[in-house]
Amino acid sequence: MARGFVFTACVLILDVSLGLASPSMVGDGSTDPVLLQVQRLLLKHEAQIEALQKENIRLAEKSSTLEGEVKFLQEKTVSLEEKIVTLEDKITSLEQDQRSTEQTEITRPCPEDSGGIDESRIASQPKDGAKKISKRVDTTTESIVAFHAILTQTITNPTSGHIIQFGKTVTNIGSHYNSQNGEFVCPEVGVYKFSWTIHVHQGQYMTTELVRNGVVIGSGISGADTYFTTGSASAITMLVPGDSVWLRVLYHDSGSSIYPNFTMFNGFRLH
Repeated sequence: MARGFVFTACVLILDVSLGLASPSMVGDGSTDPVLLQVQRLLLKHEAQIEALQKENIRLAEKSSTLEGEVKFLQEKTVSLEEKIVTLEDKITSLEQDQRSTEQTEITRPCPEDSGGIDESRIASQPKDGAKKISKRVDTTTESIVAFHAILTQTITNPTSGHIIQFGKTVTNIGSHYNSQNGEFVCPEVGVYKFSWTIHVHQGQYMTTELVRNGVVIGSGISGADTYFTTGSASAITMLVPGDSVWLRVLYHDSGSSIYPNFTMFNGFRLH
């Protein structure tokens, strides 16, 4: 509206200036003083008139540019709406495919007298089986608990009940084995397997025990041979968070010692 007003004003001023371009003569041949005054005003404001004309042209060009931008945005909006509709159609199709896959069952059973596997039974339990398999093949370390520790110095003539402290932890995922006191502390409920190997001198023997919270859950013996020898044992047990497991000496013949390097203690969570 403002542009139209400026344009109209410019046209009116130009009309007046053209109409008064040639001074009118009065009856006595002299120039009309009013017309002369108007001419002077027009000349005085000629620069302002020209500026108004340029401003009118600039506004017209800007209006054309804005109209083009509005048109571009409208086209882009239409394009985005079409893409949204396409994506919604794809999502709907994927959801339908997923429901169809979950509901699909194998209906061809094995003959009862063939001793084969009833495939319809297997197909009816896909979700639970998938979850179990997913847990077993999980490659993250969040659910992995394992340690492997070795003895670093000789334990000479230990007393009965002596806790064997394996000073070097080669593997200690989660840092649940403490090499300072020889204890493994369970971080989460599960089935755990422990194994150990004891190295003794020729002619000696050593009996050890695996202990959980003070209760023996496994034992092993090494030695009683004419050469340096090792003895290994293992145990599987159920643990809950906070349970402690360690290895200790039960008894041995006088002067027997446990030697490093081949003496080790391992543990990991099975499930």
